[in-house]
Amino acid sequence: MKKKLISTLLAASMVAGVLTGCGSGNGNAAQETGAEKEASSEAADTEGAAEETTASGDDKFYIYSWNTELQDRLEYVYQQYPEIKDKVVYVNVGDDKVYQEKIDGLLQSPDAEDYPDMIAFEAAYIMKYTNSDYTLPITELGLSEADLGEMYPYTVDIAKDKRDGSVKGLSWQSCPGAFIYRADLAEKYLGVTSPEEMQAKIGTWDDFLETARTLKEASNDETRMLSSNGDISNVFYANKTEPWVDDSGVFHMDDQMVEYMEVSKTLETEDLTRKTTTWTDEWNAGPSTDSVFGYFGCTWFLHWTIKANCGGEAVGEGTYGKWNMCQGPMPYYWGGTWLGATAGCSDKEVAGKIMKGLCCDTETMKKMSEETLDYVNNKSAMQQLSDEGKGSYEFLGGQDFISTFLPLAENVDVSWMCAYDQKINDLLGPQLEAYQLGTKDLDTAIDDFKTSVKEAYPDITVE
Repeated sequence: MKKKLISTLLAASMVAGVLTGCGSGNGNAAQETGAEKEASSEAADTEGAAEETTASGDDKFYIYSWNTELQDRLEYVYQQYPEIKDKVVYVNVGDDKVYQEKIDGLLQSPDAEDYPDMIAFEAAYIMKYTNSDYTLPITELGLSEADLGEMYPYTVDIAKDKRDGSVKGLSWQSCPGAFIYRADLAEKYLGVTSPEEMQAKIGTWDDFLETARTLKEASNDETRMLSSNGDISNVFYANKTEPWVDDSGVFHMDDQMVEYMEVSKTLETEDLTRKTTTWTDEWNAGPSTDSVFGYFGCTWFLHWTIKANCGGEAVGEGTYGKWNMCQGPMPYYWGGTWLGATAGCSDKEVAGKIMKGLCCDTETMKKMSEETLDYVNNKSAMQQLSDEGKGSYEFLGGQDFISTFLPLAENVDVSWMCAYDQKINDLLGPQLEAYQLGTKDLDTAIDDFKTSVKEAYPDITVE
C-alpha cells in the first residue's frame, strides 16, 4: 500500500479554504455538458469503477473524475509520454453529484491504496480545493509561468490559491459563451442577415428584451426568443462585478444579480420564452423546431447540445445549417475542467507531464481541438486552426465558430469568483422563482435570499 505523508491538519485546511479566498468559475451550479451527459450515461453501469492497469501497487498513479471525457483526452498525453500509460489508474466516479463527496473522503484517507494523485475540478467548486493545503502549486510539478503563456488568463486566475497567488490547477479547455440563434428566423422576422446585425439588436439587455417582443409579435406567437427563463443564468452569473463574499467575510448583493432578477421577471411576465425547464426533453427538443429562436451557449454547448438536438446531421436535415452566433448582451463563459495534483501525489513528475502535455503543448492541443472540437486553452492553437479555415462550420451556415469565439475568450473576467458561488447561487434560485411568479416582490425576495445566506453561513456578515 502506498503511503502518503500528509498532515492531519489538512481536513481543517479544506474547511478554512472554503471560508477564504473570495474575490477572483462558473457562477452557476455546473450543468452537464453534452459530452459529460453522454459519458455519464456510458458510465452509469460502472459507477465508481477504476480502469486498472498492469502496474504494481506502489507504481499506480490514480486520477479521479466524474465521467470519461478526461480519460479520452489522456490518450493525447500518452502519445507524448507512452511510458506513463501503464502507471495511470483512471477512476470514473460516474456521477458528478457525488464526486465531491467521494474526493473529500479520500483526501482525508492518505494511506488508502486508491488515494488520488490527481483530481479534476469544475469551476463551480475548484476554489474549495485550490484554496486549501490539499493541492500542490504547479511549480512543484516542474511547470513554470512560461508554460502558461498561451492560456486564456481567466483559466489561470480561476485556479489560483487566493492565499498566496500560486497556480494549483490547469485546464485544457476554454469555454467562452455566445448567443446561438436561428439565422433563417432572424431574416424572416427581424430582417437580420448577418451576425453583426443580430448583435446590434441584442447588445444590451434592454435591446434583447425589445427584440424578443418584436420576434414574438412578428411570428404570430410561433417563435419565442428563448426556451427557458433559466437560459440567461450563466450569462449573468459570469458577469458579477464583485464576489458574493469578499475577503473580509462580508456578503454583497451585486447590482448584476438585481438586474438578473428583473430581466428574468420580464421574460416570465411578458411570455417571452417557451417556459420550459433546462435539460428536460421538452427543452432539448427546441433546436429541432421553429418555436425557439436562440440559446445562450458556449463552445461545448454549440457542438454537443444545439447540433446534437437539431434533428439532422447535414445541411437540409432538420435545422442543421440554419444557425449563426454572436456575442449577445455580455461576454461570458460556461464550464470547463481543471486538473490538480494532490498534496500527497505519489509521482510529481508524472503529474507534471500530464499537465504539460494536455494543457500546455500547442501542437498537441491543436490536434486535440481539430479531432474532438474542443475549444482548447491555447491561443496559438486556436488562431492557427482559424487561419487554416478549420473553423468554417456547415452547421453555422459556414460561419467560422473559432474566429467568433477567439475575442470572446479574451474578454472573460472572473474577478467576481469566490468559494461560496455554487451554494449561494443555489440559494438564490427559489427566491428568483418566487419573484418571477409574483408570489414575492423584489425587495422581499432579496431580503429572504439574504436570510437564507445568513442561515447557511452564520459567520458571514450579511447587511
